[in-house]
Amino acid sequence: MKKLLFTFILLITSFSVIACSNDDDDRIISLKELPAISQAFLEKHFPEQTVTLAEKDDDGYEVVLNNKFKIDFSLSGDWDDINGYGQAIPKSILELLPTGIVSHVETNYPSEIFITEINKETYGFEIELSNKLELKFKSDGTYIGIDK
Repeated sequence: MKKLLFTFILLITSFSVIACSNDDDDRIISLKELPAISQAFLEKHFPEQTVTLAEKDDDGYEVVLNNKFKIDFSLSGDWDDINGYGQAIPKSILELLPTGIVSHVETNYPSEIFITEINKETYGFEIELSNKLELKFKSDGTYIGIDK
């Protein structure tokens, strides 16, 4: 019985160590180390903001601005996700989206509701509104439905 208990404890401890191991490959970088396309995106859409954190990992880049926006970029430098943490996504970024997305939100939701997050997905886009509703759209801007 003691061997079984010892084996069980050893097994649980091993799983705990594996689960808690630091496989985090994030590395803090300077703004100059971002791809040029990412730098240009930040300059165009967030000209008054300062980068407070820039990290690189095996999947891409993550940038946090002093206004608390977080933008994820692919390794090639294209934006993947933009999170405003409750703040409205800048209009200049909304203009990059297929027109069906913005027109759907403007038509179906009151003017005090705005887009706070945009995620590029394999099927198209997922956006979050200020009322926490998440909507799915195809890459051409066609509305798919509410993410449940």
